[in-house]
Amino acid sequence: MSVKELLINKLDLMSENELEKVLKLLKVFGLADHTSSQSKNYPLRGLPFEYIDPTEPVAVSDWDVLG
Repeated sequence: MSVKELLINKLDLMSENELEKVLKLLKVFGLADHTSSQSKNYPLRGLPFEYIDPTEPVAVSDWDVLG
């Protein structure tokens, strides 16, 4: 019997409450699919990014709020 079949058999025996707990645990470890509402809230999540000179000091004149 494959691992997939074993998991399916175990899941079939679980109550709805137990299944909800398993799903929450999978989400904690990032193993469950992300919901569409989460991707709407964080549309850039998962995209590559790059810091250019992250330790470069910022001049006061660079702040639009102070100008």
